[in-house]
Amino acid sequence: MRVTPSLRLTLTAVTGLALFVPVIHVPWNDPAPADAAPLSAQDIESAHDVESAYDVEPSYRELPLRQVSGTRLSSASAQTQPFGMVGVTWPVRASSAAVEVKVRVQRNGTWAAWERLTVEDDHGPDGAEGKQRSGTEPIWVGTADGVEASVTTTDGTTMPDAKVILIQPGFRAADNDPPATPATPEQPIQPEASRAPYGMPRIVGRPGWGADEKLRSHNGAACAKPKYTSTVQAAFVHHTADTNNYTSAQVPAMIRGMYAYHVKSRGWCDLGYNFLVDKFGRAWEGRYGGMQLPVLGAHTGSFNANSFGVSLIGNFDKVAPSAQMMEMTARIVAWKLDANYRSPLATVILDGSKLGTVSGHRDTKATACPGKNLYSKIGWLKQRVNALMGKSVSTEIYRRAQQHGGYRAIGQPFWGEHPTRSGRATYFGALDIYWSARTGAWSVRGGFKAQFRKIGPDGFLGMPTGEQRNGRVSGSRKQPFRNGALYWSPKTGMFPVAGLISRKYGALGAEGSRLGLPTSGMYKVNGGQQQRFQHGKLTASTRTQKVYIS
Repeated sequence: MRVTPSLRLTLTAVTGLALFVPVIHVPWNDPAPADAAPLSAQDIESAHDVESAYDVEPSYRELPLRQVSGTRLSSASAQTQPFGMVGVTWPVRASSAAVEVKVRVQRNGTWAAWERLTVEDDHGPDGAEGKQRSGTEPIWVGTADGVEASVTTTDGTTMPDAKVILIQPGFRAADNDPPATPATPEQPIQPEASRAPYGMPRIVGRPGWGADEKLRSHNGAACAKPKYTSTVQAAFVHHTADTNNYTSAQVPAMIRGMYAYHVKSRGWCDLGYNFLVDKFGRAWEGRYGGMQLPVLGAHTGSFNANSFGVSLIGNFDKVAPSAQMMEMTARIVAWKLDANYRSPLATVILDGSKLGTVSGHRDTKATACPGKNLYSKIGWLKQRVNALMGKSVSTEIYRRAQQHGGYRAIGQPFWGEHPTRSGRATYFGALDIYWSARTGAWSVRGGFKAQFRKIGPDGFLGMPTGEQRNGRVSGSRKQPFRNGALYWSPKTGMFPVAGLISRKYGALGAEGSRLGLPTSGMYKVNGGQQQRFQHGKLTASTRTQKVYIS
């Protein structure tokens, strides 16, 4: 793409600290750190060679601002290639409440009005991920080719090493029609005795908005691997404090721009939010790691653990969110809370503070987020989520968990209740519980849990049909499944027995028979399958459908 640069020189009266902007070009794709971890097959598949698909190529520039000594004026001259998003960052401050930032951009030779950017300390990571730079929220400007910026402080402090960030996230033909994951078919609200959790809504995954997964290694190899919190106890509602004037096709580019800003400009590992919702009512996957899992985000400083953040794209101090946005937000929150058995009308203690399970960002500290026109709808959101959840958090799996002693005994839900091909499952801290209409709800724990996860609830054993119990051989343990059982002893180890071999083994008396416990898994032989036991073998013939003892 041919770019015609522009040059402008202006003088602007400001108060406080005076800064100016010279031009420095920084490539979009910085080399990965030398210690970056190699990409996994999942990373490579997710990336989809996103760079080669751009009709307009991405770029990233950081322009340093410098104080003009002894004057109340700032001068800004910028010769730029077109960019779509702008933000300003500075070294980490304990509080940026005294920092005021304004920018204006040039489009087609005309300068837009100055706009104050939202200064936000409280979006960001906790702990080891670190917050390398403070800054504003970035704003989408469409297509601009010139910029002026001013940063002032009202507390008399200086502001060294401030930078204005210009991001061109690029444009792809796929941005016009991004694919979404299929929604779980909605079911009518069922009686409490047999109610499934609210299903997953349609969400555009990271490949759909063009996430460059290599960018997650930008701040070190440790960032490339997602981090998880222990459970989901609360939802925090945010706004991006961005423009409200964007098109449907611009949304993927806006998210790519936020991703680059959070990682390259602020020093985070990834996009801060777990989910985003646009004004057209579409949902988007944010931080990498699996939408169904409790991915640790960087959305609500000090409160990221055991929560997730959903951010509505726009500035809702200025306008009200659309009905489509609110409905999709409710569906995301209902899906996440219901899967983890949390009532949207309850309260929870996070970081020593009592908060609603559905809260606005400003409930945690003094911030305008999520904007007055969105915050005023939090009450409606809670009631809508409650209605979508059927005003209940009880399922067969939840009730089985309570029979086991509740969360204090079995740990919090980690992978919330989710569908399998034949039923549903929830992974708790200490055990997993599986349910199907044919088998009921049963737990799998200890070494049996790890082994069954490898096999899977839709594998050759089928769902569990009872709890783990002592076997007939002293010191042994066994657990029944629909198509067989798992057996363990200190001497023989753990092995599954399934299918025809399992039926014959059971008819002989299973571990109490002369065969004893299994000492291998099932393996193929000519004409069928075979399995070794302590005192013999069982061979299943594919031709005769009979099992022979040897």
